Amino acid sequence: MELVDIYNDKHEFQNYTKERDKLIDKEYRLSCYIWILNDKDQILIQQRLATAKVCPNMWETASGAAKEGETALLAITRELEEEIGIKASKEDIKYIGSYVRVNDYVEVFLLKINIDTKELVLQQEEVQAVKWVTISEYEELINTKQAVDTSFIIFKQYYDKFYNAQIVIENGIRIFKKI
Repeated sequence: MELVDIYNDKHEFQNYTKERDKLIDKEYRLSCYIWILNDKDQILIQQRLATAKVCPNMWETASGAAKEGETALLAITRELEEEIGIKASKEDIKYIGSYVRVNDYVEVFLLKINIDTKELVLQQEEVQAVKWVTISEYEELINTKQAVDTSFIIFKQYYDKFYNAQIVIENGIRIFKKI
């Protein structure tokens, strides 16, 4: 039995916990995703086990749920280390934003790191492979139903508009410009 902290529809902690699969209407838990990018603008994805109950053999980004007493940042740091062996400091992880699903507040993070996939230690109970792919390769995996599309649309919007960009003023208008 895994307990999770409960939040209301205003993203406020409600000072109680429940089993993660027993939430009712207007009860939310914290979930998290992290996009791992290298200097070649490739994204690190991982493949779920063939025996996984949900989305077997499919590729996805690192993700997980916060346990009782965890913030989303602590949860994603733990998930990174558990699932693929990356020990990232909180300072290296950038908060991107959040969105709401049925009973989740999904917190989204970004980690910029260059690492050889051979150095990663995969959690045998969850991950069977990892690889770096270009954004278009990841999109093709999604289009051919080989990858989970959760958070990809949000990632693509963020990547296209904000990644490696800064706010500049041109003709009196604030715009995002790639650097």
